[in-house]
Amino acid sequence: MSEVTVITRAVYNEAKKWKQLSDKVEPILSAVRDLDLSASAFYIGDANTFVHSEAYNGFQNFCEQALAGAAKEFDQLGAALDTVAEAYDRADRVVSLDLNKIYAA
Repeated sequence: MSEVTVITRAVYNEAKKWKQLSDKVEPILSAVRDLDLSASAFYIGDANTFVHSEAYNGFQNFCEQALAGAAKEFDQLGAALDTVAEAYDRADRVVSLDLNKIYAA
């Protein structure tokens, strides 16, 4: 069986990057949520005002959902990476304790 070496500091650093990405998405999400336009904003003298309004609102809703998902999932990725790194650290401490018992005997 091959040995695996995990440098948990690198995993913690990667977790931090994902959490920072989540933090960067939040203000963009907030701005997109505030981009509501009434149908009158699309009046250009034709009967397609509501068609244009619906298209805009649909796209705005899509962007809002995508950004909300990104903010949530980026944070979840960061938390998952922290959990993985903590699990490796715990396992290393257990192995270290067992080896110390063997050599102390």
